[in-house]
Amino acid sequence: MAPESQEETSIHGLRGLISKTAHKTAVLSSLVAALFGVPATLAHASEMSDINKLMRAGQYAEALTKTDAVLAKHPRDAQLRFTKGLILAEQNRSAEAIAVFTKLTEDFPDLPEPYNNLAVLYAADGQYDKARAALDMAMRTNPTYATALENLGDVYAKLASQAYDKALQIDPGANVPQPKLTLLRSLNGNTTGGTVPRLASAAAAQRDAKAKAEAAAAEQQERNRALAAEKLAQQAAADKAEAEKTAISKATSEKEKAAADKAAAEKAAADKAAADRAATEKAAADRAAAERAKAEKARAEQLAAEQARAQKAAADKAAAEQKQKELQAQKDKEHADKLAREQAARAEKDKAAQAAAEKAQADKLAAAEKAKAEKLAAAEKAKAEKLAAAEKAKADKARADKEKAKAEASAEQDKATVLAALNGWAKAWSDKDVRSYLGHYASDFETPRGASRKEWAEERRARIEDKGRISVKVSNATVSINGNIATVRYRQIYNSDRLTVDSRKTLIFVKQGNRWLIKQERSGG
Repeated sequence: MAPESQEETSIHGLRGLISKTAHKTAVLSSLVAALFGVPATLAHASEMSDINKLMRAGQYAEALTKTDAVLAKHPRDAQLRFTKGLILAEQNRSAEAIAVFTKLTEDFPDLPEPYNNLAVLYAADGQYDKARAALDMAMRTNPTYATALENLGDVYAKLASQAYDKALQIDPGANVPQPKLTLLRSLNGNTTGGTVPRLASAAAAQRDAKAKAEAAAAEQQERNRALAAEKLAQQAAADKAEAEKTAISKATSEKEKAAADKAAAEKAAADKAAADRAATEKAAADRAAAERAKAEKARAEQLAAEQARAQKAAADKAAAEQKQKELQAQKDKEHADKLAREQAARAEKDKAAQAAAEKAQADKLAAAEKAKAEKLAAAEKAKAEKLAAAEKAKADKARADKEKAKAEASAEQDKATVLAALNGWAKAWSDKDVRSYLGHYASDFETPRGASRKEWAEERRARIEDKGRISVKVSNATVSINGNIATVRYRQIYNSDRLTVDSRKTLIFVKQGNRWLIKQERSGG
């Protein structure tokens, strides 16, 4: 059988169980909450109903998204996690489904359903030993779980058939039934301590079915062994006939005939050995049958003991249920008394609330009157403050205008002083008054080409005194002042007995004390 067909057979009934169990979701969520302390609200039940509707419609991706969203709010909800495992199994995401059911068995070891579904997924993957171990765990939590018993019988049958691969190879046409395991769709839990009384008789019948399945598997083993022995005997006879035919066809001389006789004798010996082996196999089969009868007897005694335990558990459950009913009646009475007390308390609270509301209304009216008076006073105060602010702004503007005029006057005075310094410098140059000319330069004057102040001064002295006549005129001068720095751009007309130059120049003046002195000079505007 192809792996796809085996998997389909192994989880048969998956979709058919959806419609039978979907309506139980809300009840199951409440049951799981009671068992494990997980709160089950109406909103939670509604969410579970939506998830099951999506599953019935085959919309597994949407159902998984919805389940993950609800699980984010209720991460320990056993029913939600169980449902997520079912959805993953429907999507053929077996590894993820196995992980979900495995974690459930770790967190809630008393629930049989996760063990059962793990067994189904393991069997679908051909891991029958793991499937058997999972079903054994399910049976430990609830020895009368009918579905788990049926699945365990199928797994035992498959394990028995795997032991006879050699016989199957001899007879490839032998029909070995594939296990048809049932995947559980609901999470009921063991609310009765491991035994469901109304399933007790059915469980006993299932145990009988399991025993019969094991016996059938053993009987199938014996049949396979006998079939193998018969096949070997038939093959030996065929080999013998072929050997005799070959020996006779080749017997063209006495020597060849002798060889043929020897071959026939060897073949007869081989036939006898095969017959001995068949006899040995039959004796082993007889011994196995005897052992099987002994095992069936022991199993019957075990089933009787288990049935007695199940009956005792049923009686214990009935007593527990009666006690539970009495406790519930007591709780109902206490609940009714509590409701009556709460109703009386609400009446007193409503009366106090009415009185408080009337007082609050009176306080509100008084506060409104007070607020109105305060608002009028605030308006008058704001008006007065606005007038005062206007007067202050007017005074500030007048003061600012005065300061500005003073600053502008000072700036104009500084500009006039700078222009006077510029003209004095040009006049000293024209007069060849080297001392006065050099006195117009600041102590930190930036000399050209990095020369020292002394070298530069000597050079300037030599060049001025060397001329017979010098005339330096300035025009179109503009002055811009920034703090103690003044920039002067002007037109300079230089005449001497050797040279005439008309150019644009820029001088940078710095204020040192009360004087404006040249710190830097360069050609161009």
